[in-house]
Amino acid sequence: MNGIKAVSMTLCYTCVAVSIITVLIPQKRTRRVMGFVVGLFFISTFLTAAAAQVSELDLHSPYPSDIPIPTYPVEDSRDTVARMTADQLTQALNELLNNEGIFPDDIKLTLKISDEGRISVVRAVIYISEQDIHKTPTIKSIVYRNISKEPEIHVTGEEAQQVVG
Repeated sequence: MNGIKAVSMTLCYTCVAVSIITVLIPQKRTRRVMGFVVGLFFISTFLTAAAAQVSELDLHSPYPSDIPIPTYPVEDSRDTVARMTADQLTQALNELLNNEGIFPDDIKLTLKISDEGRISVVRAVIYISEQDIHKTPTIKSIVYRNISKEPEIHVTGEEAQQVVG
């Protein structure tokens, strides 16, 4: 790409120089000779710039053994899709709850992908602080509307975790 840019810039500068020289050439007999010289100058400048760029090109293709083969962690693609989808759903639920003034401590979603490729939420657990315990019905409603699964709600605090029914 830099080669094309260099040749284009050389061509533009040469065109400007040729235009200026053409204007300065007298109108009499020398015009034909000078026109020939200017044209020769234009062509030689363009060919020199193009040849310089072509010589810098590396046209050798690498041997197949030189091409690195990417390695990926050995993980089932379904697990990867389920994990990525769970992360996206968790983020979306967190934003929906934040819009309602509810700031959960953590959201855990467990997803399952069927043999047909259908993704479903198997388990949803939301950890809230003791301050938000009165917002439990709202949390359940928001989560159920968006993922069709009623969440388990756990209250976090200094005491042992308790499950809100």
